[in-house]
Amino acid sequence: MSDISGRHILVTGGGRGIGLSIALACAQAGANVTVMARSEKDLAEAEKQLRKVAKDSSKCLALRTDVSDDQQLQSALETAHKAQGPIYGLICAAGVYGAIAPFAQSNFEDWEKTIAINLTGTARTVHRALKHMTADDGGRVIFFSGGGQGPMPNFSDYVTSKGAIWRLTETLGAELAPMKIFVNAVAPGAVNTRLLDELLEAGPERVGQEVYNRSIQQRESGGQSPEKAAELCLYLLSPKSAGLYGKTLSAIWDRYQEFEASPNSGLEHLSKSDLFTYRRVVDTKGNTRG
Repeated sequence: MSDISGRHILVTGGGRGIGLSIALACAQAGANVTVMARSEKDLAEAEKQLRKVAKDSSKCLALRTDVSDDQQLQSALETAHKAQGPIYGLICAAGVYGAIAPFAQSNFEDWEKTIAINLTGTARTVHRALKHMTADDGGRVIFFSGGGQGPMPNFSDYVTSKGAIWRLTETLGAELAPMKIFVNAVAPGAVNTRLLDELLEAGPERVGQEVYNRSIQQRESGGQSPEKAAELCLYLLSPKSAGLYGKTLSAIWDRYQEFEASPNSGLEHLSKSDLFTYRRVVDTKGNTRG
């Protein structure tokens, strides 16, 4: 599905979980893959796995990077550019659940730290990476939304950061599309990752009994496959998605493979529509209903 052989794909949060699954899929497709993460242990294991599946093991790079640390991030981006070439695909998968607690009882410094990683860290990564992105045939930027829909008590910092990603996706999508850098976001579904382990370790008193019970069921059922998110990312990195921007797509439910088959529409028309965006229902005159 994806023609990214020889292209430089950079994945933040690529040391484990969904980020690592995406990095592995890109390496298997022949890309030059750079992964960034905070944990040296995770990075060492990720680099080992990447070198096993890559067509050229020398084109795999792992860099310890905290996306909330501007100096560290800029240094890592410079290193990645020099070693792997201009960035074609930037995948921002770094994220944390943060201060799992009722808002009034949470430590606000921890609350702010979640925003610093999930939202500000994502925006900072794009801002700093743009000068390292290829200029000849554009590029791709992929964000990650999360938290489902509706209220999620005891996770206010997480859902606030991820809700903001929807609007960042739409806005940067519109700004960068003229440069042929297409920005979209992925909703991966309920994947069993270390974040789920952290949620369960927090216990029902902190996360709430309903969320805790649902998470137990998710762990026991196996959850959604991270490979689904990887497949969607490969589509968004491919020439088939050229012209698509500003959308948040479900890796589980949206039939993105059929987008090109839509009669007389094309991806540019879809990009300018309200589909797959964060909007209330409006009438034909632009007035909000309800």
